[in-house]
Amino acid sequence: NAGYENHKIIEIADIVKKEIGNDVQIEITSSDDLRSYHISSEKIFNELGFKAKKTINDAVSDLKNAFDNDLISDSFNNPIYYNVKLMQQISLK
Repeated sequence: NAGYENHKIIEIADIVKKEIGNDVQIEITSSDDLRSYHISSEKIFNELGFKAKKTINDAVSDLKNAFDNDLISDSFNNPIYYNVKLMQQISLK
């Protein structure tokens, strides 16, 4: 993954809510996961000249369109949408 935007989880939730609609309820829960990420795409730009053309807002919009047009099937169970599940399935073959 490569990108140029840093957002807090709540900011991403707000982007999704804005795209999907006000009927989306954001639930804030506590977590013991203390990881924190700050992305920098400076190296990929310097080494490869790569710069992202799309934003997080674009990605949310694209996902909404895909769901609205039934282009994503069984997203909660299909292993292609889960790295761990897919890798487990591949390693069994």
